[in-house]
Amino acid sequence: MKRKPINWFKVRIFFLSCFIFFCFALVVGRMFQLQVLKKEQLYRLAAQQQHAQIPLVPKRGTISDRKGNELAVSIEVDSVYADPKKVTDPEKTAQRLATLLQIDPGELKGKLKSGSSFEWVQRKITPKEVDEIKTLRLPGIYFLKENKRFYPNAQLASHVIGFVGLDSKGLEGLESQYDSILSGNRQTWTPGKDARGREIVDQVPSQDGEKFRNIVLTLEKHVQYIVETELSRTVQKWGAKGGFAIAMDPSTGKVLALAVYPSYNPNQFLQARAKAWRNRAVADTFEPGSMFKTFLAAAALEEGIVRPTDSFYCENGSYTVYDRTIHDHSKHGWLTFQQIIKFSSNIGASKVAEKMGKDRFYRYIKAFGFGEKTQIGLPGEGKGILHHPRYWSPVALDTISFGHGISVTGIQMISALSAIANGGFLMKPLIIEKMTDEKGRVVQSFQPEVIRRVITDETAKKVVALLKTTTERGGTGEGAVPVGFEVAGKTGTAQKVDSLLRGYAEDRYTSGFMGFAPAEDPRLAVLVVIDEPQENIYGGMVAAPAFKGIVEKALPYLNVFPQGTLIVKNESEFIPKRVVQESKPPVEEVKMGKGMERKVMPDLVGLSMRSAMSQMEGKGLIIKISGNGKLVDQIPGPGTVIEKGDICYLKFQSS
Repeated sequence: MKRKPINWFKVRIFFLSCFIFFCFALVVGRMFQLQVLKKEQLYRLAAQQQHAQIPLVPKRGTISDRKGNELAVSIEVDSVYADPKKVTDPEKTAQRLATLLQIDPGELKGKLKSGSSFEWVQRKITPKEVDEIKTLRLPGIYFLKENKRFYPNAQLASHVIGFVGLDSKGLEGLESQYDSILSGNRQTWTPGKDARGREIVDQVPSQDGEKFRNIVLTLEKHVQYIVETELSRTVQKWGAKGGFAIAMDPSTGKVLALAVYPSYNPNQFLQARAKAWRNRAVADTFEPGSMFKTFLAAAALEEGIVRPTDSFYCENGSYTVYDRTIHDHSKHGWLTFQQIIKFSSNIGASKVAEKMGKDRFYRYIKAFGFGEKTQIGLPGEGKGILHHPRYWSPVALDTISFGHGISVTGIQMISALSAIANGGFLMKPLIIEKMTDEKGRVVQSFQPEVIRRVITDETAKKVVALLKTTTERGGTGEGAVPVGFEVAGKTGTAQKVDSLLRGYAEDRYTSGFMGFAPAEDPRLAVLVVIDEPQENIYGGMVAAPAFKGIVEKALPYLNVFPQGTLIVKNESEFIPKRVVQESKPPVEEVKMGKGMERKVMPDLVGLSMRSAMSQMEGKGLIIKISGNGKLVDQIPGPGTVIEKGDICYLKFQSS
């Protein structure tokens, strides 16, 4: 049978068709890859080849205190840049600009000879520099509006607020912690091209549609100023290494002031050492010393293992526990528990702790919030060092009772103290009151939050009574009491740990005082800690007077006035008339004579500059003035007790 001949024409048609189909599929696949899979990537590449994309500094939301006083704002400033293709004389241009801006002329000349379409010359320059450059009329040199962060109160609350870098990115404090919230939309400027493909670099970019948030803090600008002033005075007086102080509303947990010394100006943060930026009140840990006896007392009274009248033998100042000897500053025999707190006996505290036992004591230490972060919302917060009782040494129970062998943070201490002041509730500390959008509408608010009840109200009152004895005559904290106020508080002095010697340093101490006032109806809780004071180391001598200065100036601003005081109108000045207490004790009339050191700040709001200055004449204050017209804001506020040498800020504004 004959085999059918092969039709080579059909074979060729078949293979040709397959080849054409394969080529078509290849083209379609390549088109899909370029137009779908790699579309965004190719768009970006094309944009980069055809246009220079210049990142712009976005506008950031404001940071203000609870009364709306701005602490951090964005202002519009000029930056100068060059189009090297239009610079006719790079050497001469570089030399003249470098002289004005005080920059390296060689580096600038290299930029002007780069042949690119855009080069920064100097960002965020002063108006004076702008005017000087404009008068030179240099070809190829242009200006661009950018946003710059500005802190109108300089160092005030700098450790809370932090600062931003040149690119407006937050680097410290709230600026860093809430950078994405404070920042507007990150935008770039793409200079256009004309019909011949030449760059058009002199158009003004638009920055519309920014979505940023403003932050309103719980801080009070005036209270913050008072705390910073008293802290700096104390550190300088005692030649200390540094210190910090926190003021809190104990009923809500809102932080009214948080100060660290040494401080720095966030407008010029590079002029300070990096370690000065750290918020030591939140980030650093320290041994609290005898201030911790406050929480021993709360635990012992809550458990019912001791009463204020129970007596303990204090070994005449020397008590051996295992291989350690515990000492008291003064020798004591028998002391009641109330006297142990008043005279701050370490031996008495040790014996109370031994009676309680380590497990129960540890449970209360944890309940007061030690050993864990408070979640205040500030960066770098520490949690302290608190080991489980199974890891305690034989002497740890005794030493922890008077604040050694445990490490805490400042924010933990003031929060725990506030739990005693408010009747037993541990509150979450708040630093942010609310957030608003770019139109000022509230988008999120933060309400006081109870974490847990630690002790009963009855126990809290007993602890307050004990702490009041500390500030009475003969107590370690009697120097903390301002005239007209009852204070409950506790002193603390602790040796610092020497990490090299793996023990306690002989000549380095931390001195502290914490308390609240008025004792029976607390409106303000304050912690003051001074690091390595010289000449005197005791908290009652070093930190207690700073507490006194803060309380006596801050409470009148919070409308809490000394008992039995009537503020009257004088011949030479107007002082708001206010009867603080219609009481049985005789009312004391405060006359502000010319020669007295302490005075009361008058109400100057609404006065002209001339009238305001005449009222302030002869008070010995350092007066700083801004604006003109009528006075709209003053620090310190009306009714505040002022002293010679205090700084007074007067803000005037035209109507």
